[in-house]
Amino acid sequence: MRINKPASHLNPKGLCAAILSLWAAATAVQGQSIDWQQVIWREPQVRYLLADMTLGGDVTLYRDYARREKDPDSLEAIRLWDAGGRVLNTNDFERRWVTNKFGKDGRVMRVVLRGTNRTITGKEVLLSSDWATDPGIVRAVVLDLSLGGALRKYAARRQMDPDIGEALRRWEAGCRALNTNLFLPPVEGTSSPFFYRANGKPAAITGAVLNSDLPYPETNVRYFMADIALGGSIEFYRAAAERDHEMGCLEAVRRTEDGYRITNLDQLERKKVNGQTLITRKGSNTRISGRDVTLSSD
Repeated sequence: MRINKPASHLNPKGLCAAILSLWAAATAVQGQSIDWQQVIWREPQVRYLLADMTLGGDVTLYRDYARREKDPDSLEAIRLWDAGGRVLNTNDFERRWVTNKFGKDGRVMRVVLRGTNRTITGKEVLLSSDWATDPGIVRAVVLDLSLGGALRKYAARRQMDPDIGEALRRWEAGCRALNTNLFLPPVEGTSSPFFYRANGKPAAITGAVLNSDLPYPETNVRYFMADIALGGSIEFYRAAAERDHEMGCLEAVRRTEDGYRITNLDQLERKKVNGQTLITRKGSNTRISGRDVTLSSD
C-alpha cells in the first residue's frame, strides 16, 4: 500500500521515517498490498494541507513530496500556495499534538478545531482563492463535459473566462462528475439548464458530485477492502488511518466493519509477485485496479 500524501501534520522531523516505515510495513514486514492510482486531487485534503502550512507546517516537506511522489493533493496544495492561496479563517483552527496510540510516543500532529482535539476534515477551511472563480460555473462545465458535452464549445473561451479556464484545467487533470445518471445535459446550442433525469425538472448544479469532492480516491478504498477480505490485516489500515490521517484507509475499514461485501471476490486472489503482495485476478500476476472490485452497495 502506498499512503499517497505527505504528512507534516505528523512530526515534521519524522516525515521521511514515517513514509519509509509505511512502505516497509506494506511490502516486507506485513506484506500488505500496493495500489497507486493517479487521481484528481481531493479538495478536503488540499484544504487540510494548506491549513497545516498556513499554521506553521513545513512547506518544504510538502514541496519535496509533491516533486518526488507526484502526489495530487500535495501538488495542488503547493500550486495554490505558490499562487498566494492562504487560509482565511485561521482563528477557527490550531495545529497541535493530540493523543493517538498509533503515533510516535503516543501522539500525532493535527490541525484541529480550536479548543478541541477534533481533527478537521478540510471542508471547514476557507481559502483566499475561493472567490477567484465561480464554483457553480466550474461545476456546471465539468458536469456538461462528463455528460458528453463537446469540449470545443468551451475551448475558445478559455483564455478570456477564468471560470471556463479553471473548469478545463480540472477536467484535464481528471476531474469528473460522479453522479451523471441523475442529470440530463443542456440542449446543445441553447442556454437551457440541466434537468433531473427522473422528473425532467430543472436541476440544482450543487447536486453534481465531483470526484475531487471526496476525501479519498474510491479506487483505493475498493482495493484496500479487497486486500482485507483476502487476508490483509485490517489493523494495518486502521493504524494508517489513525496515525497518518489517511481517509482512504479509514473508509476501507469503516465499510468492511459495516458489512459491505465484495461480490466478485471469488475472481480475485492475493499473492506475492516479484516480492510484492498484490491483489490480482485469479490466474494472473497483474495487479487489479480498485475499479475492478464490485461491492454489494453498487
